[in-house]
Amino acid sequence: MELPRAWQRPDPLRGLDRISWAEVYDGRGGAGRLPRRLLRELVDPAPEVRLDAFTSLADRLLTEDTVSEASFCAVPFLVELGASYKVAAADVRDRVIFLLAALALAGKGFTEDGRRTHRRWNALGRELPRTAPDWLTQTRHAVAQGAPKIFEALASERVGCLVALACAVPEKLPAFVVGLMQDMLDDEEELLAEAAEIAVALLKRTPELVEPEPKVLGEGLVRPAHQPQEVTAALMGYRFALTAAYGDEGAW
Repeated sequence: MELPRAWQRPDPLRGLDRISWAEVYDGRGGAGRLPRRLLRELVDPAPEVRLDAFTSLADRLLTEDTVSEASFCAVPFLVELGASYKVAAADVRDRVIFLLAALALAGKGFTEDGRRTHRRWNALGRELPRTAPDWLTQTRHAVAQGAPKIFEALASERVGCLVALACAVPEKLPAFVVGLMQDMLDDEEELLAEAAEIAVALLKRTPELVEPEPKVLGEGLVRPAHQPQEVTAALMGYRFALTAAYGDEGAW
């Protein structure tokens, strides 16, 4: 009998040592070898080690909704971890996929001198360019490129992390993902069903069908001017899916 595709995948951390992590920067300066160690600990036999490593890694890669060079470098390994059945789904795999979605939806990126650059749009809803190196764009692109691997490996799963990822990067996903999301429209968990509905709207390029809910997006917070409907909808879908999976405490 042929093994599921996720079981056929190679070591998810292959090539990890080829990156000069000592020269990679995150939101706190030089990342050193910390990301490499934390990525390895995500597959540690001890559950408490895996969870502690994930929490620390998420804090380094997504500092106050801000991505960095370390975020971009870590994405390919996070994708492989998210696409592998060899990774514990209950405590690590699903959280890794939620983290990938959050990285793709990040609103800020660190510059070379440690400052933050923000996502901004003009009056036509077109995103404005940022100073290079643009880790916001590069990180989102890396997540979008890797996301199909996760959906192909976990095509039989009905989990919130896949809904969050579909909301975050709907532009390059396989056609079957629409059906996967539609299968969750009747989920017993109301928030997950609502997130799946948003994912379907984004996949079908109809974000205008999604009604913005200020409480979900952070009531009272100032939203960027001219933020497109699809970005607002993606953030809502992600929040719904995350809350459905982990409650108000979140995944990290």
